[in-house]
Amino acid sequence: MPFVNKNKSYSFNMAIGTSLTQLSGFTASEVLISNKSGQDLYLYDGNASTDDRRFIIGNSESMVLRGITNTNEVSAKTGASSGTVYFRSAYFSNLNQF
Repeated sequence: MPFVNKNKSYSFNMAIGTSLTQLSGFTASEVLISNKSGQDLYLYDGNASTDDRRFIIGNSESMVLRGITNTNEVSAKTGASSGTVYFRSAYFSNLNQF
């Protein structure tokens, strides 16, 4: 039986504005977020949507969120205007299929 690599990665970008925006949905165990919006980016994971439960990423900074099962578990917004944010999702499984 042939080896099947279940590890998958996807790159995408989105225009993020001042409204809370759910990321596009890809199966993932982690997501790298690179903020190129020109301003601070506010990130929320799970069902969190309050300011006391957010991460703040400055312009030109990056962050990896781990422990997710899909990128749509992460939402983002900016403080002032719309900007482009880049994402790289990764799904890693230690269960090799033969």
